Amino acid sequence: MKKNVKGVAFVLATALTLSTMAIGTNTKLLGVDVVSAATTGETTAPKTTTNPKTTVPKTTVSKTTNVSQLSGKLTRLIALHSCGEDVKLVQTLLNKYGYNLKVDGIVGPKTLAAVKSFQKKNGLKVDGIVGPKTFAKLSPTVVQTKTQESAVKEEKVTVKIGKVDYAAHGTKCFTVAVAAVAGDKIVAAYFDDYQYMPTSAAKGVPNSDADFGKNYPQGYVLGSKLTNADYYSQNMKTKANATVPIDKNFEAIRKYVTGKTIAELEATLSSTTKEKMVDAVSGATLEDTYGYVTAIVNAAKAAKDDVSIQVDAKDISNIKIGKVDYAAHGTKCFTVAVAAVAGDKIVAAYFDDYQYMPTSAAKGVPNSDADFGKNYPQGYVLGSKMTNADYYSQNMKTKANATVPIDKNFEAIRKYVTGKTIAELEATLSSTTKEKMVDAVSGATLEDTYGYVTAIVNAAKAAK
Repeated sequence: MKKNVKGVAFVLATALTLSTMAIGTNTKLLGVDVVSAATTGETTAPKTTTNPKTTVPKTTVSKTTNVSQLSGKLTRLIALHSCGEDVKLVQTLLNKYGYNLKVDGIVGPKTLAAVKSFQKKNGLKVDGIVGPKTFAKLSPTVVQTKTQESAVKEEKVTVKIGKVDYAAHGTKCFTVAVAAVAGDKIVAAYFDDYQYMPTSAAKGVPNSDADFGKNYPQGYVLGSKLTNADYYSQNMKTKANATVPIDKNFEAIRKYVTGKTIAELEATLSSTTKEKMVDAVSGATLEDTYGYVTAIVNAAKAAKDDVSIQVDAKDISNIKIGKVDYAAHGTKCFTVAVAAVAGDKIVAAYFDDYQYMPTSAAKGVPNSDADFGKNYPQGYVLGSKMTNADYYSQNMKTKANATVPIDKNFEAIRKYVTGKTIAELEATLSSTTKEKMVDAVSGATLEDTYGYVTAIVNAAKAAK
């Protein structure tokens, strides 16, 4: 009996040695990501390359995660190419902060960019690796359970808005670009070009038939390309055989930037030539696509916390944006108003007036020193009141003893409308006289406060 036991032991030891040698010669060493994937449950044996006929049986392991169920802490570092259930959790948490990631459990370029963006915003080392410190910032109040979906608390994200005037396309027009952002992510964007167009073919901006229009060159009006999309698209077709209308081009660019982070877009712009940028944007054919994307990125970077609102993270993907040109204040200027809405609620708004101002005192819009500026009346430039807030505010003080600067007035009106529904604002407008509206808006002193609030409401109603 003892001899038989020794014989069996010898056979087993020999088999074990041979199997170990076989594995050592016929398989690759498992990398850290393969190993971590194996701890998440459903696994497939690694492929072999030395001997195609060799097969490794599928292994079943207990389904666990790399997140401690009790402490809510990671048990490994997550980096580029990491995969597993814990990666899914990190992606889910990032999405709660406004990042629009696919929750696939794999750290690819987009997840890596989101991690770096989050680290930068939270004063962490920007290395793209999710360790204890980054995870603690991601989930300060999360207690992990077996069901990760129920572990993530509903988050609030801050939405703010920025605007720039830019020379995105040639020298004959200027671009107004507006972007609403949540964290580093653009959640809504709008832009339009303004150009002098023939009076016989185009519709001018508001007050073109009033004092503002008296400054136009003979036979021309200042018009928005989107308002005059049919005319401008036909012009593109005639002169350059363009097949995609201007409004469809602008829409394609807006779709491209929406949902992307500033970091993502800047990385694309820095690695793509101006000529090749159009190929990156599905549906766009404009050679100056690069310029329009750059304008939107600059608008997003100009967003400030002075007027912002907390929005449920789940509502971010439902934000829409609208824009109108309006005669909000007198007859010597026109207003560009933009509003981002979630449902019926205005979550971000921006507006600015454009007026002809003395060259000696004011800064003109982009391309004022180029072809666009050749249409100006002698001694004047077309300028933004926000860009020229100091000059315009001093002018208000001198002529009307105004005590609140124009930019502070505009800020007060933006704060007033932000967070309110279209229905609320319409009810207030209908029950308040134009003269009394200024009393309803804390911090505002402009007699045309009613007009600016109306412009923003109309922009919100135009959101698509």
